[in-house]
Amino acid sequence: MDGVYKYSIIKPLELIIQFHQNDLTFDGIKALKQSIIRDSNYNPKFNFIIDLRLANIKMSLLELKLYGDWVEETLNDSHKNMALFTDNPSQVSNAMLFKLNDNIKNLYYEVVSSMEGVLSHVDVDISNLELVENEISKLKVKE
Repeated sequence: MDGVYKYSIIKPLELIIQFHQNDLTFDGIKALKQSIIRDSNYNPKFNFIIDLRLANIKMSLLELKLYGDWVEETLNDSHKNMALFTDNPSQVSNAMLFKLNDNIKNLYYEVVSSMEGVLSHVDVDISNLELVENEISKLKVKE
């Protein structure tokens, strides 16, 4: 299945939602992150939710490491909390590779499996739960 790579920037919450569905590849995820950075609403201080719950991660261990290194070089310009939103063991193990990258100084990754935990990690008040869930819902491709 072709991968879905979408994002939403919620300026009032200082939040970027990065959404993945179906097959997740090195080239696809890197291209999405580059699009986010080029967006006129992008702010390097905004936190990230990276929703992997509907993704099939189709990256080798080397590609996961290369992507983690690239993110560190590209986004490590200011403090950011990055919640890796997962819901199965395979996603968790792959997401942990990002979290364990020793070179990352300003990116604070957490692998989380609940929306409440995600919001807590990215410093968004729980009262915004429905807003964030609605944004994610808009990014999903109905199959």
